[in-house]
Amino acid sequence: MATRQNSEKEQSVGLTDEQKQQFHDDGFLLIKSVLPNQALQPLIDELTGMVENGVQAALREGVLDPSKTYDDEPFDSRLGKVSHASSDLNWIWRKSFSNQKIRTAGMFILRTAPELLDVVGSLIGQEIFAHPQFNFRAKLPKQAITVIPWHQDLAYLNPEEAGDTLVVNVWLPLARAHEENGCMQVIRGSHKFDLIEHNFYEHTPGHTGGKGISEQELPPGDIVTTELDVGDILLTSERVVHRGLPNTGETVRWSVDTRYSQIGLPTGRESVPGFIARSQKNPESVAKSHHDWNREFV
Repeated sequence: MATRQNSEKEQSVGLTDEQKQQFHDDGFLLIKSVLPNQALQPLIDELTGMVENGVQAALREGVLDPSKTYDDEPFDSRLGKVSHASSDLNWIWRKSFSNQKIRTAGMFILRTAPELLDVVGSLIGQEIFAHPQFNFRAKLPKQAITVIPWHQDLAYLNPEEAGDTLVVNVWLPLARAHEENGCMQVIRGSHKFDLIEHNFYEHTPGHTGGKGISEQELPPGDIVTTELDVGDILLTSERVVHRGLPNTGETVRWSVDTRYSQIGLPTGRESVPGFIARSQKNPESVAKSHHDWNREFV
């Protein structure tokens, strides 16, 4: 593998030396109880509002019976309930949740949470760029179009540009993620095989997962199922092979994947802006709010 251009000279305040070594050895690291509620709740509140807006739109269009709005259901189950009660399972999802890249105050608060940046800074240093590639995801029960095949994140970037950049992905649940409702699986040590050909494509109409790696082309390694509670995070490198399992449960698998790289290194998504999340060298350059983030797109 090519020598990475990231620096780890800064002393970590987020990870121990053992945790950093495990990340580099395995290609991933699961950490419990990292994020406090105040980092997560603003985004959860925004998504709760989006669910309500989707319900109201479905009522106006006659897709949903007014007696089946499930107003008292909690965040982790209401979207699934109203979607399955609709005449089209995916109607509300398509209307309100197919755009997974919302640049809102809640998303900004989460992506810049000090606890998160402390962990990321342990791996890439304290000059932290919030990478252009990020998503929130609402994986509904029994929903085929959100099942993502085995893949490496680098395959969705421009590897010729960003092949030497350590891109740290933070995958985190907004509601408990477990095997039944579609949590993540990773292949231990698969990042050591560099970039693998992604020649597999799902044939489910409207599939959001896109290209992936066929079962026959998977590298050797233990498959680890990573069940996470709210507040836990899963760190993965841009080369580790991973996938999201199908949601066979009753709750929605709400999650966010947010990526970070060192300021100044190629992102592999050069046409899309990110923002500076932390800088000790140039603190005045750090984005203060989602308004600063959105100004990058003007």
